[in-house]
Amino acid sequence: MVDRVNPRLKPRTEIVLDPACGTGGFLTAAIDHLRKQRTNKSSTKEQHAIEAAIRGIEKKQLPHLLCTTNMLLHEIDIPSQIEHKNTLGKGWNEWSANEKVDCIITNPPFGGYEDDTVGGDYPTDLKTRETADMFMALIIKKLLKENGRAAVVLPDGFLFGDGIKGTLKKLLLQECKLHTIIRLPKGVFAPYTTIKTNLLFFTKGARVDDGSEHFHTDTIWFYEHPYPPGYKSYSKTKPIRLEEFKPEQDWWGDESDDFASREENEFASKVDFKTKREQAEAAAKPHWDNAEQLNNQASTLENRIRDLRGSVKGNNDKTQRQSVDDEIESLRSESETLRLKARDAQSAGDRLYWPIFNLDIKNPNGPEEESHDPDELLVKYKQLLGEIEETENQLKSELAAALAHHFRPEAEDA
Repeated sequence: MVDRVNPRLKPRTEIVLDPACGTGGFLTAAIDHLRKQRTNKSSTKEQHAIEAAIRGIEKKQLPHLLCTTNMLLHEIDIPSQIEHKNTLGKGWNEWSANEKVDCIITNPPFGGYEDDTVGGDYPTDLKTRETADMFMALIIKKLLKENGRAAVVLPDGFLFGDGIKGTLKKLLLQECKLHTIIRLPKGVFAPYTTIKTNLLFFTKGARVDDGSEHFHTDTIWFYEHPYPPGYKSYSKTKPIRLEEFKPEQDWWGDESDDFASREENEFASKVDFKTKREQAEAAAKPHWDNAEQLNNQASTLENRIRDLRGSVKGNNDKTQRQSVDDEIESLRSESETLRLKARDAQSAGDRLYWPIFNLDIKNPNGPEEESHDPDELLVKYKQLLGEIEETENQLKSELAAALAHHFRPEAEDA
């Protein structure tokens, strides 16, 4: 991940942050990566630049202590830039533009939840207590500079999830160029978790204020990382190794030319997200327009109801008040019907639009994966029984025809 994000020492030393740094694995890899770029290995100036470039934040005390020790072992003499605090505990509006960084490389904790006191000031559409989702919101909106690069480890659930996860993915594809997703097999983080994980690589786009819903992501490349020959899973004694990523490194290409050298193969495939989005928007727009029109009609009726209520204030004429109340009740019923129709129309449009943010996409060029889902296996079993029965019937027909042909001449001779 560090190699692909490629933090640079020159011409300007780029700041590298891991906001959930644990024991500092990504940060030590970043230190080694930056040191390889030194022009003078004994240069004090370059060493200080590397020290200043590394930043980490860790919530738990023991991992923070181990990370600090790791920095000392990597010749970071005063690792004060490794902070012991909860990244998610800082208020949304307390993050300043000066805290944005050039590179983020992180494996945020997933599957956990923060307590109710954390994240209360997040924007309404991004409010969640799931830790990985909260980190993604921070990375996109608060931590990554324009043109900054990031690599983040996320579970499969983020790719196919909807609700807040769908909103986050839309935000990611709008504000960043999500160019590559490396899909890892099961067991990479065994024995801690068997959940399948993914490496998301993206670059923060420049701000666009043209009044439209701008998306920086047009094309997304997927790469299915295979097990090495002879492996059926990873484990603590048989972990994933850096050398296994050599095919990805050779295939990678260069972002400066929009990865023009990349080609699809049995592991790699690309999705034309721009076309998918435009088609989905075109299909959903009539429903959304209808919803807007129905809501406008309902609003007109509701304004009429307010006017009628105002017209009878202080009026003690029971007959006139009853007439107005009857009209208000009729208008309210009509308004509620319009609102229901508007919600149905909005939902119909959303069902056509939001599935484009499902990023759990399999490689169409790869071999078909064997499923262990009981329902799918039952369907295949029934299909197989049907094929066997059909074959048996064909064999019976052919055998009967052969026997009939064999005995017919004997009957004629007799």
